[in-house]
Amino acid sequence: MKNSTLFLALAAAMTSAHAADTLEPLVVTATGYPVELDDSLASMEVITAEEIQRSAATDIADLLKFRAGLEIGRNGGPGQATSLFIRGTESDHNLVMIDGVPINSGSVGSAALQHIDPQNIERIEIYKGPRSTLWGSGAIGGVINIITRKAGSEKLSFSGTLEGGSDNTWKANAHLGHAADNHRLSASLSFQKTDGFPPLAASSIDRGYENTSFDLAAGFDAGIHRFDVSHWQTQGNNEYLDYFGNPLDQDFLNSRSSLSWEAAFTDNWTSTLELAHVRDHIDQNQSSDAVHTDRTELAWRNRIALGQDQALLGVKAGNEDVTLDGAFSSYDTDTDILEVWGQYDLSRGAHHAIAGLRYLDHEDAGSKLTWSLNYGYDFGQGTRAWASAATAFRVPSANERFGFGGNPDLEPEESTSYELGLKHRLGNAHELSASLYRNDIDNMIQWVLVTPPFIGYNQNVAEVRIDGLELGYDYSGEALALHLGGNWQDPEDRGTGERLLRRAKHSFNARLSYRWGAWTLGGDLLYAGNRKDFGGVTLDSYTLVNLDAAYRLSPHWQIFAKLENAFDEDYELASGYNTQERAGFLGIRYQR
Repeated sequence: MKNSTLFLALAAAMTSAHAADTLEPLVVTATGYPVELDDSLASMEVITAEEIQRSAATDIADLLKFRAGLEIGRNGGPGQATSLFIRGTESDHNLVMIDGVPINSGSVGSAALQHIDPQNIERIEIYKGPRSTLWGSGAIGGVINIITRKAGSEKLSFSGTLEGGSDNTWKANAHLGHAADNHRLSASLSFQKTDGFPPLAASSIDRGYENTSFDLAAGFDAGIHRFDVSHWQTQGNNEYLDYFGNPLDQDFLNSRSSLSWEAAFTDNWTSTLELAHVRDHIDQNQSSDAVHTDRTELAWRNRIALGQDQALLGVKAGNEDVTLDGAFSSYDTDTDILEVWGQYDLSRGAHHAIAGLRYLDHEDAGSKLTWSLNYGYDFGQGTRAWASAATAFRVPSANERFGFGGNPDLEPEESTSYELGLKHRLGNAHELSASLYRNDIDNMIQWVLVTPPFIGYNQNVAEVRIDGLELGYDYSGEALALHLGGNWQDPEDRGTGERLLRRAKHSFNARLSYRWGAWTLGGDLLYAGNRKDFGGVTLDSYTLVNLDAAYRLSPHWQIFAKLENAFDEDYELASGYNTQERAGFLGIRYQR
C-alpha cells in the first residue's frame, strides 16, 4: 500500500509539472572528445554538480552505488577499503580517471575510491561496458571519468561550504575561479574529518578518517595554441582494524599532475601533447610497511575532421614504478609500456558508427591488440538504437606478478562483450531506455593452491560470463526530476557455476528532486538483492534511503540538511563489517 501511495503521489506531481526543454549534456569518455550523451552509442550516465552537492556522500563510491549496474563492497565506514563492481565485473576491471588520466593503483589494479572527495568534483561520467580501445588496460567493466572543478565562463566565481553532523563529522570546501579571453585560473580546497564507527561488527572501537584534497589549474591561449597545467591531490590518515581487531592507521596520498599543449594547426586537425604523473602511496604508522605507485605517461592525441566524419589517432609511452615493503613479500618493479590507438567516427544520415583499435606492448605481460565497434541508428521521433561489440583487457598488477604467490609469466585478462540498447523520448520530459548485455572474461587470474596450507601461485585459469538487462526511466520537468533504474544480471563463474561474490542478481534505484519556491527537496533509494560472500555466507537484501532538503536564503546563500540511511536499515556490504547507521548533517553554502 505504501509503494502504491508513493507511486500515485509521484504521478500526480509529474502531471502538474510542466515539461522543460533540457540541453543534452556533453561527455568525453565515450569518444575522447566532446559529444552529446545521445551520440555516445553506449550506456552512459552523468552525475551532475547539483546531484553531488545534495548528496551525503563521503567519497565517490557513495555516489556511484545509486546508479543502475554499479555495486560497491566496503569494509566499514569512511576511508575503509572499498570495491566497485560495474555490471558484475571485478573491482580491478574498472578504469578510474581524473580528467581523463587513469589513476588505478599499479599494486592492486583498482583505484582508491574511498579517498576521492566529491566536494571538488564538477561531474562524473560513467561509461558502462568495455572501452580498452580508447583508454587502455582495466576498462573491461566500465570507465569512471571524474571531472574536477575548473574556472567557469565568469570573470570571477567563488563558492564555499561548511557542513557538520553525525559521528562528529565535519566537512568544508572552497572554490575560486577566474576566466578571461585568453587565460583561466582555478583553485579548489576541501577538508573532511570524522570519528567514524567500528568497522568490524565484533568490535566497539571507533575508527576515524581525515582527508585534505585540493585541485589547482591554470591555462592560457596564444593564437592557435592552448597551454594547461593542473594538479589534483588527496591525502590524509585512515584508521582501521586488522583481521584480529587491533587498531591501526595509515597515511595515504593520491595525486594526478598534468601539463598539456593543444594546437589547432588547421580547421580540420587538432593535436594535443600531454605529460602526466600519477601517485598512489600508502604508509603504515605501526610498521615500516608501505606500497607506492609512481606512473609517468606522455600521450600524443590527434583529432582529424574528414568532412562529416572524424578520426582520432594516438600514441602513449609510460613508465610505472611500484614498490612494496611488507611483512610477507617485498618487491620493486619498474615497467615500460607503449600504446598506439586509432578511432574512426562515421555519420551518414540516420546511421552513426564508431570503430577503434588499440595495440599495447607491456614489458612484462607482452603485447595485446583490442578492437571495438559501436553502431547506432536514429529512427526519428525520439527513438534511437545502438549495438556494440568489443574486446578489452587488463594487464596483471604488480601484486599478481611479484607479490605473495606472484607469477611474472601471467598474461593479460581478456574479455569479449556485446550490447544492444534502445532509447525513446516521449516529448521533452520523458525518456525510456533499455540495454541487454553479455560479457565473457577469459584468462582471469586466480590464486591456485599447490601444497596445503599456504603454498600456491597466481594463474590464468578462471572464466566468467555475465549476462544482464538494464532498464531506465527519466522525467525532467520545471520543478520535478525523477529517475528510475533497474539491473538484472547473472555474473557466473563458468568453472564452478557459482555466482560471483558480493554481486546481487537484481537491484533497483530511484532519484527524486523537487523545487518549490526557495526549497529544493530530494531523495535517493537503492534496493539490492542478496549477495554471496566469502566462507559460504549470504548477505541479505537491503533497501537504503537518503533524503535531502535545501532552502535558498538569498541568491548567494543556501542552508541544507541531509539524512543518510533515513530508515536506519541494518545491512552489510561485506560479511562481518558494519555500515553507516542513520546519520544527519546540516550545512550552509555560499556561491556567486
